[in-house]
Amino acid sequence: MTLSQGYHEGDARAREEPRSMCPSDDELLCAATHVSDAVHDGRLDLEEAGRLLSATYRARSRHELDDLVHDLVAEQPEPTSSEDRAFYVWAAVRVTLFAATAAGLLFAVLHALSPS
Repeated sequence: MTLSQGYHEGDARAREEPRSMCPSDDELLCAATHVSDAVHDGRLDLEEAGRLLSATYRARSRHELDDLVHDLVAEQPEPTSSEDRAFYVWAAVRVTLFAATAAGLLFAVLHALSPS
């Protein structure tokens, strides 16, 4: 599992080994989500999932958290940046507006051509 760094480069904690740092709430939630996904996929039974979730929320370092869920993490593509997501949302909005305009024009043309 690849965990986010959770600190800024200018921060004094940046000099520490990142895996020895305490996991953030987001990292704990991410690990718990991997456990939940494994149960959903049938790779874990509920008893083992309960044990892993308890250990996940007791984890005191990123290294410990990685060791708990490393075999549950499926290979996933890198998440897109917020700029990429904004581009795709804007593209979807433009396509929707284009489709609505085209439908309106088609309706107007067909209405004008229909015998009254």
